[in-house]
Amino acid sequence: MKGGTKSRLVDDLKTTDKVQELQRKLYLKAKSNVNFRFYALYDKVYRMDVLRRAWERVKANQGAAGFDGQTFEEIESTGVNNFLEGIQQELKAKTYRPQPARRVYIPKPDGTKRPLSIPTIKDRVAQAALKLVIEPIFEADFEDCSYGFRPNKSSQQAALEVRKLLNFGYKEVIETDIEDCFGSIPHRELLDMTAKRVVDGKILQLIKLFLKSGVMDGLDRWTNSKGTPQGGVISPLLANIYLNNIDKGWKSLRCSARLIRYADDLVIMAGHHSQETMAKLEEIVTRLKLRLKQSKTRILNAECETFDFLGFTFIKALNRRRDKRTAYFYPSHKAENAIRRRIRQVVDYRRPIKVEDVVKELAPVLRGWVNYFRIANSSKKFGKIKYYTAQRIRKFMRRHRGKAGYGYKQYPDTFLYQKLGVYNDYRVCWAKTF
Repeated sequence: MKGGTKSRLVDDLKTTDKVQELQRKLYLKAKSNVNFRFYALYDKVYRMDVLRRAWERVKANQGAAGFDGQTFEEIESTGVNNFLEGIQQELKAKTYRPQPARRVYIPKPDGTKRPLSIPTIKDRVAQAALKLVIEPIFEADFEDCSYGFRPNKSSQQAALEVRKLLNFGYKEVIETDIEDCFGSIPHRELLDMTAKRVVDGKILQLIKLFLKSGVMDGLDRWTNSKGTPQGGVISPLLANIYLNNIDKGWKSLRCSARLIRYADDLVIMAGHHSQETMAKLEEIVTRLKLRLKQSKTRILNAECETFDFLGFTFIKALNRRRDKRTAYFYPSHKAENAIRRRIRQVVDYRRPIKVEDVVKELAPVLRGWVNYFRIANSSKKFGKIKYYTAQRIRKFMRRHRGKAGYGYKQYPDTFLYQKLGVYNDYRVCWAKTF
């Protein structure tokens, strides 16, 4: 975390809010003494203000019900305070036991399915409360090169850092990720690493309970000795605690190559000797009982090859003045295909729905995609998506009237953007610093 980001984090926590004040104190204490170990934290987890803040965050994220089938609506109908008091009593009496997470499978573009574990809402709230308490402690230890699932950090910042390093002359690139990262982290080593900062036995036991709670897939239940299942509120933080050893191990090498990590996705920017750099990375990862995914690992020369990272494609080309090669980045082919698929799902001619409702449903989809890629050189890609969206909506209206074609004269741009209110903010602001 760079100096400016650190100060922003501290400033963000300067508040009369008691939960944020607690986080601020924990962060500053951890930052002031890298060897300090926290012994008494468990009682903070079941503080009612912490549990209430945890509920607010879980509720804001929505999500499906877990194994018990309990929904947000059911909890609110019987009283949120009663729900939180129940969690508080179980945590305080040390009788809290998380239920197994419900296993679902999310289709991926390549035809495979990604396993996702959905804890119960009760367990998500308890995990969120635990995260509120321990995250500031570990944030004080995390390295600048880590951008994934952290306060005041984002994938956009990571992408901007890659572009900056390319312009600084780092031309050799290693792109890779960790194979089955969330499913491969060994529990014992993870708890040992957590205990270097947090030695409150009740906190460690609570983390262990979450790790060992298991998964229900239909009628089958199982637990593993490794892995932080994707879908848990606490899983990204636990993964960062473990993977922070990659960041610190790389930093200890004191080499000129720069590591940029977003969760289990890694890019190393080097000026030369990329084969030696690759060997060093493999050694660090192997010591952590993890493996690099060979199918996604490659070494390339950015001066003449493109590469993808976090949804962006990076390329070096002559600038407009044609006096030097400059780094550019824009939405990757995979990212463009993904938004096209989503547009087709929303603007499906077979849906018995009014076009006004389609436009309303589509707006946040386009807004989110555009806002993510707005920082890049995305004008051409944005133009293609804008044109594609307009075509789909015109065709949707024609099909619902039993007509063929697109009806350019019947539905000109002024009709789409002024009367229907189709999303139309495709401005690019890639020069902005995040």
